[in-house]
Amino acid sequence: MAQPDLEDLVASTGKLATLPGTVVKLLYLLDEPTDCAEDVKKIIERDPAMTANVLKLGNSAFYGVRRDITSVRDALILLGNRCVTALSFATGMAPVLRRELTGYGLTRNEFWNHSLIAGAAASEAVRQSGNPQLCSEAFTAGLIHDIGMLVIDPWLNQNGIVLEMEGPLFDICRVEQAELGFDHCQAGALLAQNWGFPQCLVDPIASHHMSHFDDLDSELTRGVAAGNIMAEYLEFELKDESGSEYPKVGECLTQLGYSNDLLEKVRLDLTTNLEKTLVRATSSAPVEV
Repeated sequence: MAQPDLEDLVASTGKLATLPGTVVKLLYLLDEPTDCAEDVKKIIERDPAMTANVLKLGNSAFYGVRRDITSVRDALILLGNRCVTALSFATGMAPVLRRELTGYGLTRNEFWNHSLIAGAAASEAVRQSGNPQLCSEAFTAGLIHDIGMLVIDPWLNQNGIVLEMEGPLFDICRVEQAELGFDHCQAGALLAQNWGFPQCLVDPIASHHMSHFDDLDSELTRGVAAGNIMAEYLEFELKDESGSEYPKVGECLTQLGYSNDLLEKVRLDLTTNLEKTLVRATSSAPVEV
């Protein structure tokens, strides 16, 4: 079986080849430290679903806001530009990431849940490391870290191949390299570049697996790598399949510069509801728990 060309595969992804301009614009605002609240407001208000979700999450009791948030402007004032931008981006990416990946043995809910958990865990990692200003970026990068699988999955289906995960530290990249000549980290980075994502998000996508740990040259990329590992472990833990992997996960977190209590903190956070998890993941300020 001939291996596919990576650039051809990315170019042939159909609707995945481009993203709504709204989503890309939000990403560039998230990457811009001096982003203008008025620019964020104009972008979000063009999308009714984004607006509705921002208002719903903004009025969550977990933010501790003392008055109702009735507009995007209110949300920006009370929650901050970066928080609102990250929440809005998650809303915009939901239709893209809620997909069944048959070639990886993943249902649409499993893929979406992994993306959310990885984003929340990456955010907690950079918070623990003393970089709370990176929480929104870490959540965003963690949310989209596996988009390369969206590129590879159609080819796997076409050729009747299923790459099922065998454990939280299963080297899926090695298997992908053997089958295709590249892995989902490389595919995701190219897709993100084609989508116009800023480089600060392309790098974590390219480097979030152990096979690429040598490329982790920033706190954001380390945080997303840690988030991916913790998400995989916690998902298998729910299936009672990960007990023997706990020491190995701890070793990986140590290698990335994090303590084992990070995993315990993320596990505790995920016992709460999704709204609270999103609130903590997107907020750079201390959040009451």
